[in-house]
Amino acid sequence: MRYVALLRGINVGGRTLVKMAELKTCFEGLGFDGVSTYIASGNVLFSSDEPDLESRIEAAIEERFGLPVKVVVLDRPAYARIVRAIPKDWVGDKSRRANVAFVRRGTVAKDVVRELEPDPDVEAVKAVSGAILWATKREALNRSVMRKLIGGAAYKELTVRNLNTTLKLLELLDA
Repeated sequence: MRYVALLRGINVGGRTLVKMAELKTCFEGLGFDGVSTYIASGNVLFSSDEPDLESRIEAAIEERFGLPVKVVVLDRPAYARIVRAIPKDWVGDKSRRANVAFVRRGTVAKDVVRELEPDPDVEAVKAVSGAILWATKREALNRSVMRKLIGGAAYKELTVRNLNTTLKLLELLDA
């Protein structure tokens, strides 16, 4: 089965630096096949037949890099389902900044969104199983309800990718 692992908070702000070549080697050391990375934000594609991937990957990263990094792992069908839920009119719309927040197991996207109360004049926010999709008008980024999310406990249980990265990862999963 093909998977994508989305690491949370690496190579951001200079505190949790991880070289992608070393990350690839770490995944290969776990016995995964077809390992590749995409850009330096912690996206790893691989194949495995093993269960309980998140905890194994998190433990290996902490052991190798000394960093307690949270990871969201999605198989290709689950990832594709999230991508299919992205509204088509968000793709290529330069007037919006669109992102996908992938949530860790145990976090319910609908519960997180319910607490946010987005302003439809500023942004569109949609919860799907495993992710929160949101697109904010560029001229209103400072009014985004997602800023409220950053200050909350739920933020530590998700990892965000912009729309272009999200779409590219599906393309790479399908390659």
